[in-house]
Amino acid sequence: MVGPLAHMLKNRFYVGEIAYRGEIHKGEHAPILDRDLFDAVQVRLAEGAVKRKLTRARSSSMLVGLIFDDRGNPMSPSHANKKGVRYRYYVSHALLQNRKGEAGTVSRVSAPDIEQLICDALRKSLNVNDGASDRDLVRARIERIIIGSDRIAITLREPELEADLSDAEIAPNELPELMIPFVPKRAPQKGISHAPTDQETIDSETRETLLKAIARSRGWMETILSDQTASFENIAADEGLAERHVRRLAVLAFLSPKVIQAIADGATPSGVTVSSMTQALPHAWADQERMLGLS
Repeated sequence: MVGPLAHMLKNRFYVGEIAYRGEIHKGEHAPILDRDLFDAVQVRLAEGAVKRKLTRARSSSMLVGLIFDDRGNPMSPSHANKKGVRYRYYVSHALLQNRKGEAGTVSRVSAPDIEQLICDALRKSLNVNDGASDRDLVRARIERIIIGSDRIAITLREPELEADLSDAEIAPNELPELMIPFVPKRAPQKGISHAPTDQETIDSETRETLLKAIARSRGWMETILSDQTASFENIAADEGLAERHVRRLAVLAFLSPKVIQAIADGATPSGVTVSSMTQALPHAWADQERMLGLS
């Protein structure tokens, strides 16, 4: 657990102590929390901190857990594959959870671009040239990153605050900030070529439409396979649809699991729609994945 709630849970004021300049002193006030309870909470918080560090260490995205859009939504690592090349992004949770209206002004950024920009600015601002890796520097000196429409706001932490903010004199909202000018890449306009690193993926509305169509088609095929009297004709009649429409959508029931996962992750190219998928879908899973640049 991180943030204001974690800071409050670690506050030794509640057990009759004062933290000052990294040292703990007995206070003049009476404790309001049982010491055993407080210590048990610290153990759980410490266990959580170890798990977060291990998760972050295994991730190729060095900003995971630190980066947010300007409406407070965490931004999670995502990726797209095209012709065997993997492109990494940070995407707002609001966008991934189909809450596009709640996303910040910048809901998706290129991971390599934003990582390089932040690391370069951090080293220049702190005048760091000690051979430390970018990942180690980011983890040691950054508390929070907020991506805005015209700037990146980085909340810095002092080196001695890395382990436990509750034992420091400075509260999280009083830590120094570093501002970096930032111009997000815009979605390419039709007819204008763009570099692969700026490849657009499907938006949340298209993603939801595709997933609903896939679920619907799989339900139809399950009905046909489990009921010998079922047919496309009577399914169409029950659904109030044209039989031709039902037959066209039915091919989505045979999508590769890898393709379905890519759609669920919002990682397929922006041109992928229900119409494009049903008009020219290869039978072989490997061909489907190759068509979408997933292999």
